[in-house]
Amino acid sequence: ESGSKPTGKGLDALPFFDDKLMSRVSTAGVEPIVFADEVSGKVTEEDSHAVTTTMRKIRQSFVRARACDKEKDGNSLFVVTPDRPCYEGMISHTNLTMDESENTENNEFEMIIRDGGNGCFTNEMKMPAATLRTIDKAPVNPTGAGNAFSAAYVVCRGTGSSVKEAASIATAVGAVVCEYEHLPPWSLEVVERIAEAACEVI
Repeated sequence: ESGSKPTGKGLDALPFFDDKLMSRVSTAGVEPIVFADEVSGKVTEEDSHAVTTTMRKIRQSFVRARACDKEKDGNSLFVVTPDRPCYEGMISHTNLTMDESENTENNEFEMIIRDGGNGCFTNEMKMPAATLRTIDKAPVNPTGAGNAFSAAYVVCRGTGSSVKEAASIATAVGAVVCEYEHLPPWSLEVVERIAEAACEVI
């Protein structure tokens, strides 16, 4: 929760400020949660600044922790996965960018935008949403789909998948979550369904 007055008071972000923990992490992902106005569909300027500030503080903590551990070799990756209203608020009201200029030596910054039924996108890629295998092609229950997308994307990137590969799998995971009333059982059938959806969008 990342707005100006998060209900959790930012406590869910505390692990990111644990230097010992972060020094052990090579890939970190943050899905900033902030709620858009119900009428305008936009995130306020106040919330946009709060989100951007939180993201920068978390990234700085991650970079610092990695730099302090001299035994850690290789690059690290920091991923932010906002939804479209959050992203548009940050871009409109702050100087946050998706450019490579955000990168530092041995530490890469990456942002991918979750766009609901439209899929996802970065500066250089747009991935469509997978077709839902429901009677009316509409979500049964979209709750948790964005969280599932973010988790899948970060894990895939952290284990060597390209941006396009990770986005296709994450999009598929999010779509499959939408096909169930509750979270799907992680059975072989569900894994095969995710693979099918990933192949569709890529």
